[in-house]
Amino acid sequence: MLAVTEKHQRTAPLTKKVQVADVLKAGGRIVPGARGDLLRLLNQSGLEIPAWQTALRAAQGARSKA
Repeated sequence: MLAVTEKHQRTAPLTKKVQVADVLKAGGRIVPGARGDLLRLLNQSGLEIPAWQTALRAAQGARSKA
């Protein structure tokens, strides 16, 4: 599934932990979603970046161990 960005371009969701880690290094953050068990990835501007839940959880786990 593709998501629509602010410029109305369709982008594929991030699927790998390293891709999510790159967003986090650039000032992004992982926040809880509308449902408690889902996570959302926001860039440094606060815009949502589509990402797989497995990639978000893996990056979140790696970050807490660092």
